[in-house]
Amino acid sequence: MKKFYFLVACASLMVMGANAQTAEELYKAGKAEFEKYDKLYGEYVLAHQQKEDAPDATATERATALMKGFELLQKALPLDTVIEKNKDGSVKMDKKTGKPKFKTKYSKDIVPLLTSHINDVVGVGNSGIQAQDFPMAFKAFNYYRTLVNAPFAASLKPDPEMVSEIAFFEGYSAYFMKDYDAAYSAFKSALNGGYTQNGDLKVSDFMNDCVAQKVNSFCNDNKFAEANQYIDNIIAGDPSNGFLQNAKGFVVEMKDGFEAAEPVYKKATELDPKNADAFFNYGRVIYEKAVKIANDNSSKTNKELAPIISPLFREAKPLFEKAKALDEKNESKYTRYIEDIDYKLDMLK
Repeated sequence: MKKFYFLVACASLMVMGANAQTAEELYKAGKAEFEKYDKLYGEYVLAHQQKEDAPDATATERATALMKGFELLQKALPLDTVIEKNKDGSVKMDKKTGKPKFKTKYSKDIVPLLTSHINDVVGVGNSGIQAQDFPMAFKAFNYYRTLVNAPFAASLKPDPEMVSEIAFFEGYSAYFMKDYDAAYSAFKSALNGGYTQNGDLKVSDFMNDCVAQKVNSFCNDNKFAEANQYIDNIIAGDPSNGFLQNAKGFVVEMKDGFEAAEPVYKKATELDPKNADAFFNYGRVIYEKAVKIANDNSSKTNKELAPIISPLFREAKPLFEKAKALDEKNESKYTRYIEDIDYKLDMLK
């Protein structure tokens, strides 16, 4: 609740009066939108009872009214504070804190309105997904999760699996809005709730792509410090994730060069032994290190270079072979390096 520091009593009453009036206006407007929705929905149900294939002419209007109602009422709740007064009209003070005491006026009506329409807002979200209206779907699913997690709505007791599934669809909607931060957060909530995939769509794959999109965006704009901070924050929440470590390697390589990225890629392979990209990148930076040494010492003979760079090529080769075994669909990507290493090792004999 917002704290007010009372300089003079009349000023405090003016401030709180404005807030109470704002809450009242929001409450009445939100209630009117819900009443509009209920009326339209009743007409829709009646029409379909009379004729099953009757066109749904008010679907968009219903959804708009419901979402507007949720928006207004959720704005009203934190403003619904009224100063308690003594019989003589003075402000009632809390004896423990020494601050004015407050009470709510409209919340007892707002909460039932919100909770009684909780399933309706899910319906709007589902319709948004089907119509590919992802902003509408995201807002609806976000309203649902905000409401079911609110302390005042504890009586709802929703099915945890359903909450996790809705978190997935909230993330799915945000993903196609290209709001990758919101998408990652919602997907993570779904995953934490035990919701791992929807059909063939894996939650972890969506999360990984959200990270990749953010990292690429930063790096494309040469914002390497921001990219580094972003990936470090993500890794802090999931330190054993090999994909994230591999993404960190990419950022370090772009910022400080391939040699600085080598230990990061190595760690990625240790965290995720099935990550082909991590093995490829780890092998590639070792390969690049050998090539750089050769280029920087072009005056030396192969015999002189062999003791220095042959071990590096031999170290890189099994990493490419591992990546190839993990990613058979793209084997030509790795074969090119393997064959080139064999050629170079032969030349260095």
